[in-house]
Amino acid sequence: MPSKGKLPQELIDQAIDHLWNDRDSLSTCSRVCHAWLPSARTHLFRDQRLTGAKHCARFEALLEGNPDIAPYVRKLTISEPMSTAYAQNWVNRVPALVGKLRRLTTLEFVGLHYVSLQHTSPETLSTLSRLTALVLADVYFDSFVDVHALLSAACNIRDLCFYRVCWAAPSSSTYGSLPVKAPPPLRRLVIDSWASSAMLQEWLLPSARRLDVRTLMVRWRERDCIDVLNGLLKACGTATQNLYIELPTTMEETQVLPSLFYNTNLRSLEIDGLVVPGCVPWTSALLAHLRAPALEKLSVTLHHPTSEHQSRTAYE
Repeated sequence: MPSKGKLPQELIDQAIDHLWNDRDSLSTCSRVCHAWLPSARTHLFRDQRLTGAKHCARFEALLEGNPDIAPYVRKLTISEPMSTAYAQNWVNRVPALVGKLRRLTTLEFVGLHYVSLQHTSPETLSTLSRLTALVLADVYFDSFVDVHALLSAACNIRDLCFYRVCWAAPSSSTYGSLPVKAPPPLRRLVIDSWASSAMLQEWLLPSARRLDVRTLMVRWRERDCIDVLNGLLKACGTATQNLYIELPTTMEETQVLPSLFYNTNLRSLEIDGLVVPGCVPWTSALLAHLRAPALEKLSVTLHHPTSEHQSRTAYE
């Protein structure tokens, strides 16, 4: 029984939870008494965003002086408004920073250019193994070796977003030296990049006979690499239940066609970005191999190049 005049801790926690997006009020609550501090810190430090070297240094100093804050950080976003090689030097400190955040689950790299991990030791990179979600959005790496090292280190991610990621073209011999590791336990995979095929061929597919991806969202831009896309769809196989796919608008007559032959447990299928009349072979190929008796939703969006409005056909 709580003593007279003292509120139960669960009521305090629930009251502070209502202030989750009011940082000024949360900051005030954190200074009221010790009982209010954990709940206030949960919302104050759960989601951290670092937007430059100075911001990163301040956060590192904060953790150095207050190490008890580290367990509250669950998501870390790294971004840099300056697109210069010099401005990215501080990004090399991120893996070591992740090592201090022992309850961190989500890491996001957004709007970074000239990213290089060549000075980061394998031991430091291994701290990324505790992540369960990784987002790479608008990131330009020095080389694909950096991309491979980052993805391989994050070996336990269940959620991966690979959006507009690119790198300087490496030599073909570089690819041959990359180690093959077991694929991560992915459950959700989002791919939207001009360089998706290289990432899949050199990182995910070599060791993945079967993937357990439940939700797959693909915006495929590489018309000449449909065979790689088919390799991904085959590896996902019966595990995938929700599929969103956007394909190139044109194709060659002798080209490999996409196939959903192995995705027999689909419950939701959305096909988008199709432009008539060039999309007819794509759509026919996809639907011809569709064998999904449990399918509950089929949505096909068609765009006409001479019309201001798109025509949309949806079946549920």
